[in-house]
Amino acid sequence: MSRVLVIDDETVVGTILRYAFDVDGHETVVAGDGPTGIEMARSEHPDIIVLDLMMPNVTGYDVLEVLRDDDRTRELPIVVLTAVTMQRERDQCLSKGADAVMIKPFDPREVARAVGALLSPATSA
Repeated sequence: MSRVLVIDDETVVGTILRYAFDVDGHETVVAGDGPTGIEMARSEHPDIIVLDLMMPNVTGYDVLEVLRDDDRTRELPIVVLTAVTMQRERDQCLSKGADAVMIKPFDPREVARAVGALLSPATSA
């Protein structure tokens, strides 16, 4: 069983994704803001992170930068969720270390498939 950390300030998003990941047999933990998400990434030892880009105070960009600069979280796969549809924003997420970028509104099953695809090399090793 893999552990997924969802970092999103919208409670409903965390609930929907928790259900989608639970159906696939993953354990899901949810952080409601960037600072809590950074702490949980270090303490909960997730196998993958799903990160909202637009959060108040500490944005997803900030969280992504901190996680990629930390030896404990540098190699974790990260899927970014964003309502921003401009290609430039997606490219910026990827250049900062995101492994995948998905546009809101999203289909929870699509996010679960992306998570599964990113986890499969790690779980089959």
